[in-house]
Amino acid sequence: MGDNAHHLAPMLSAIDRIKTDLMDYHPKALLLFGSLARYLADDSVDHIPNDVDLLVITNNTPFVVMNSDYGCAIEFHRFTIDRTVGIAKSLRYDSRPVALSKLYSRVLAKQHAIDVIAAAMMLGSAYGDFGIEQIEISGITDTRDYSIHRVLMGGGWWGRLCRYAAERRGPLMRFTDKMVRNYDFEG
Repeated sequence: MGDNAHHLAPMLSAIDRIKTDLMDYHPKALLLFGSLARYLADDSVDHIPNDVDLLVITNNTPFVVMNSDYGCAIEFHRFTIDRTVGIAKSLRYDSRPVALSKLYSRVLAKQHAIDVIAAAMMLGSAYGDFGIEQIEISGITDTRDYSIHRVLMGGGWWGRLCRYAAERRGPLMRFTDKMVRNYDFEG
């Protein structure tokens, strides 16, 4: 970090405070992604991170936390547990074209690629093998690795979900998995 420590200190402090403040909401997971996660992973970044991108997975909307001033720019994304598990099920069971159309249709509807980024984080660096393509920004392909993230809370649950999502079963196995009651994610 060196020279950038002064710039990043408020962001790292904010993350610690957010983790403490979120405890009352019982999140399944809290994930750091984006430029700060890539920077902390020593992935090449073209600029010093200027915000903190967080994905919190909880059924309890943390309004107080999401609306608090932590002294730096925070971009919160909240997924319900069902929404997150739904993405994992789609990656596991839907045909690739169906899963990809679900992910990318949400990009158009929400004007944000958070569902695609969440899927990339679940699948890890091999998300391109699934067919997830890099996102374009102003017509230029974004070459950043969207699978890079840091689990801040709920590492066990998130790890199990990622393994579940990455184990491709396909549409035909969905039926047999339902028959033997092996379809649902047991987090």
